[in-house]
Amino acid sequence: MDKLIAPSEILIDLSIKKMLGCISKERVIIEDKLISIHDDLLCYHDLYHFEVSCLPRIKMGKYQVSGIHGINSPMFHHTEIIAEYDAVLDEARVAFHEWLTRISLFNTFKLIGWSIWLINQEINPIEVLISHLRVLNRDLIFYPARNQGKKSQLNQEDFEKGIPYLFKDLEAIWIQL
Repeated sequence: MDKLIAPSEILIDLSIKKMLGCISKERVIIEDKLISIHDDLLCYHDLYHFEVSCLPRIKMGKYQVSGIHGINSPMFHHTEIIAEYDAVLDEARVAFHEWLTRISLFNTFKLIGWSIWLINQEINPIEVLISHLRVLNRDLIFYPARNQGKKSQLNQEDFEKGIPYLFKDLEAIWIQL
């Protein structure tokens, strides 16, 4: 079977992307000033690459992916680099990061596309998701709702009961795949 093209190679009109909630190509503005790095204007997609590069690397296939070390760009590096792996792995990791940190319909479709592409590359997208969740240090909390009519409050006991089991369950699902 032929390998699929990467989702980043699929051309979609910018107006459709924006309608679905995409802000990736918008320029980053702080205090009414456009932000530039190495004389290039920073867009949100590049900012997401920087965010991911500040996190520990995660294993994707046989590579430890950082978010920027597959891309030889003056935006991310002071000098020219030799890419450690294919840049599409950086793009895939950034798609997971975007979906986890900035949920939109566009980012959901993008994540689905990248997940299908990763499966086609024999990389488990659930493993990528779990690994990225771990480095984000996200605490997903499941606890029984008390006092149905009132706002439930999380207490330390509920917190300690819920967290360890969530990650064990996600790992068990991944192992079965």
